Amino acid sequence: MKFILSLSFSLSLFLFCNPIKAQTIIQHSTEIEQNNSGKSFYIHHVQKGETLYAIAKAYEVAEDSIVKYNPGVNIKIEIGQRIRIPKNRAKIKVLVEKKPVAPEGFIYYQVKKGETLYRIMLNHQIKLDELKKYNEDLSTNIRPGQWILIPTQEKRIADKAAARYDSVVCYTLKRRDNFYRLQKKFKVNQQQLEQLNPGLKTTGLQKGLKIIVPFIHRDISVPAYHPIALDTVMASDFEVMTEETKSINCHRIKFNRQVYKIGFMVPLFSNLEPEIRVESDYLIHDIDSYKSFRFIEFVEGAKLALDSLAKLGFKAEVYIWDTQASRAKADSICKLPEFKNLDLLIGPFYSKNIAIVRKAADENNINLVDLFSKTYIPADTLCQNFIVKSSEQTAYNALAKYIADSIPNYNISILHQGNDDELKRLAELKLALYNPQLGIDTNRINIYTYQQKGLDKIINSLDAQSENIIFNLVDNEARVANFIRQMNILKKDNAIMIMALDNYWSRYKTLELGYLNNLKYTFATDYFIDATDSIDVAHFNGEFYQQYHRMPNKLAYLAYDISWYFGNALYYYGSNFATCLPAMKLKTLHSPIMMKRQRQGVYRNIKTNVIQYDNYHKLRKE
Repeated sequence: MKFILSLSFSLSLFLFCNPIKAQTIIQHSTEIEQNNSGKSFYIHHVQKGETLYAIAKAYEVAEDSIVKYNPGVNIKIEIGQRIRIPKNRAKIKVLVEKKPVAPEGFIYYQVKKGETLYRIMLNHQIKLDELKKYNEDLSTNIRPGQWILIPTQEKRIADKAAARYDSVVCYTLKRRDNFYRLQKKFKVNQQQLEQLNPGLKTTGLQKGLKIIVPFIHRDISVPAYHPIALDTVMASDFEVMTEETKSINCHRIKFNRQVYKIGFMVPLFSNLEPEIRVESDYLIHDIDSYKSFRFIEFVEGAKLALDSLAKLGFKAEVYIWDTQASRAKADSICKLPEFKNLDLLIGPFYSKNIAIVRKAADENNINLVDLFSKTYIPADTLCQNFIVKSSEQTAYNALAKYIADSIPNYNISILHQGNDDELKRLAELKLALYNPQLGIDTNRINIYTYQQKGLDKIINSLDAQSENIIFNLVDNEARVANFIRQMNILKKDNAIMIMALDNYWSRYKTLELGYLNNLKYTFATDYFIDATDSIDVAHFNGEFYQQYHRMPNKLAYLAYDISWYFGNALYYYGSNFATCLPAMKLKTLHSPIMMKRQRQGVYRNIKTNVIQYDNYHKLRKE
C-alpha cells in the first residue's frame, strides 16, 4: 500500500506541467449476430466521441477488418450507427475486465450496480463541478460498469494551492537545488512547495524532477502559507443541489440492449388454492369472493404494460413472487439469488412486510417501488425508494391550485374538531392556501371549530355573491352526514362547493349521493379512470378483455401505469434513472405520475387528480 501511495504522489508532480483531458472509454458490446455464412459479429453501437481508430483499438482488431464488413466507416461514422466487429478476431473478454489506465493524479472508479452519482460524490468527498471538469459527458443516469475519472485528494489540494498565486510555472530541479535556494528564488518556503507538489513529501528534491512554483512578478508579494482543507461533502448538501443538478443532462440511452431484472411481490395467497377446488359447479362463487384472486389482476395489468414495452425494444426478466401477506414468506423471497440481482422491485402490498423488503433492497441496491406504505424510511438508506401514493399535502396543493385557477370569486371556510390528526391536516391545508405563488386572498379564509359552534358560524357567514367553498376536515361520519344535509338545504340561496380528501370520505357509506352532487363535491384522489377517454382507456379495456375475458378492475389500471412508467425509466435511462424522472412525461391511465425527490434515497409522486361531481358524473378538473 505504501508503494502505491508513493507512486501516486510522484506521478502527480508531472501532472501539473501537462494538462489532462478526460479519455473516451469504449463500452464493449455483448450483442452478437451471424451472417448468412455463419460468421459471428459483435454489434457495436457508436457513441458520442468514438472514432474508428478508438473502436478498432478497443476490440483489438485491425481497422481494415472493420471496414471490410462495414464499407464507408473509414470515411464517416455517426452516433448510433451499427458496426459489425468480427467476433473471431476481437479480444473482447480481456478488454471487458481490463481497467483503463488513469492519468497521473487521478483514479478510475467503476460504477457498481445500483450506485447513484450522489452516492459516489459522497463516498469520494468530491463535488459535482470537480467531477464534470474531468468527465465532460457525465450525467445522472450513470450505468453499472461505467468508468468515472476522479482526481486524487493530493491533486485537488495542489490545485487549490496553485489558485492562490497569480500564475504558476513548471520548474525542473537542478543538482544543487534545496529548499533554502528555492525559497530565495521563488519566495516560497518548504511548506508552500509541498502544498503545490504533494509528492515532494515522499520523494524529496531530486535532480530533473518537474515541480510547480509561483511565477514571481516584480513588486508583488507571495501569499503567506496557510493549510488547505478540502470541503466536506455531506448527504444534506444534496438537498440544495437543484441548480447544480439542472446542469446534468439526462440523455436517453440509445439502442438499449440491456436485459433488466424486474421483480413483483404480490399477495396471491397461493396457499389458499384448495379453497377454489369444489365438487360441483353450483358451489363456485363470484371471482371477487376468493381471496386468492384479489390481486391477480395486478399481475395481469403489469403483463400488458411489459408486453407494450417489449414492442419498443425493452428486454426484461420478470419474477413474480407470492408473499401470501406473510413476513416469513417475504423474508425468504429476499434471500433468493434472483432477488439480489434485481434492477427494480414493485411491491410488497402490505405495510407489515415493507420494512423487511426495504432492508433487503437497501443491501442489494435495488430500486424499490413502494405502492401504499406510510412507514418511515431511514435517513441513511442506500436504495432508491419511489412512493407512488401521493401525500395529503399534495392533495391540498391540488385543491388550492384549482381554486386559484378556476374560481375568481370565493369565500373559503374550514371546519374541524381540534383533534391532533385534524390539526395536522389543517396545517397542511393552510400551507397550500397561503402559498404566495397562488395569490389566494387570505382575508377571505376563515377557520371554525365545532367546539365554538363552528357549523353555525359557517352558516351565518355564507355569502350570496360568492362561491362558498367549505373544507370539512372532520373525521366523523355522523357529523359529516349532518353537515352535508344542512348545506344542501342552504344550497337554494347560496352557491356552495364542498371540498375534502377522498381517502376519508370514501369510507363513509351514509353520505347521500344527491347531496354530494348538489354541493358540487370536489375532492383530490390518486385514483380516477376517465371513462370518456376513448383512446387510451378504451384501448386498454379492449386489450385486457381480449387477453383475460373480463373487464379490468382498479388494481389492473394501477399495475399497468406503474409498470409502464418505471419500465420506460429503465429503458431510456438505465437502472440509475432516479434523477432523470423529472424529464419523463408519460400519459397514464388512472392518475398522473411525477416523482419528486424528497430527500436522499426517497422520491414521491407529487401529482393527483381533482375530481368534481357534476350532474351525477365525476369529472376530472385538474
